[in-house]
Amino acid sequence: MRRRTGCGRFLALVLIALVGLGLISVLCRENGLLLVLLGQPLPDFPTVAPYTPWPTPPVAAAFDFPLLPAEDYGPYVQGVTGPLAVDTRYDAQNPSLGDRANCFRDAAGQPVPFSRLYHAGVDLFGLDEDGRVVWRVVTHAPVHAVADGVVVFTMDAGQEGQVIGIEHRLPEGGAIYSVYWHVSHVQVREGQPVVRGQIIGVVEDMGLNSHLHWEMRTFRDGSTIFPPGTAGARGGCNRQVAGVGYTWDDDPLRAHPDYYGYRDPTAFVAGR
Repeated sequence: MRRRTGCGRFLALVLIALVGLGLISVLCRENGLLLVLLGQPLPDFPTVAPYTPWPTPPVAAAFDFPLLPAEDYGPYVQGVTGPLAVDTRYDAQNPSLGDRANCFRDAAGQPVPFSRLYHAGVDLFGLDEDGRVVWRVVTHAPVHAVADGVVVFTMDAGQEGQVIGIEHRLPEGGAIYSVYWHVSHVQVREGQPVVRGQIIGVVEDMGLNSHLHWEMRTFRDGSTIFPPGTAGARGGCNRQVAGVGYTWDDDPLRAHPDYYGYRDPTAFVAGR
């Protein structure tokens, strides 16, 4: 009799739990909370053109943003999109990030505090209707190629997700490269042509810190970013194929990302 009573209580608790989860799910959907907790579901990846290794990329007639619609995403800016002492815009420094080590070395061979580095891209987070950052909501958001081009590298950055680099030919001549960091479910490979707006992956799930690090730069990889004798060349930065996402130098005139071939991603796309 005790066993039957115990089983009955167990089944009743299971039934109550299931009903409770159902109600929570409904409430989350009604209030948009489920999206915040779990991020966006994976998109339906479209069929892409047949793979043709290393074609000449077409001229990129127009550029767009990697997360669409663009107004739903933006950088974290203290006092504007959130209260934290963080700024993830292009060319920003973040004194609040402290003195943890990085790959840059000063003239004495010592690590440069992370707080002195310049951000070489822009970190895009999900924004609410008031333009405030909503943590994690950008998880699994589709990442789009910003223009017609050819994929020149993909790289596994471990817990940081995947990195994708795409070459774009400019109408005025030359090329520029778009780089997408913290990506998962990559849909392209080296040598594959892409068109503007094509889904190339989704934003990696990094918990509350989920975001897309996006760069526009005039060099293909990290092998020649920092000339000999500079702060970057003395560290391990030169050996990182995809670059480091930050710049710094002993000479303040050479410390800014513009000096090393980066471009302000938002301004570049807005102008084209």
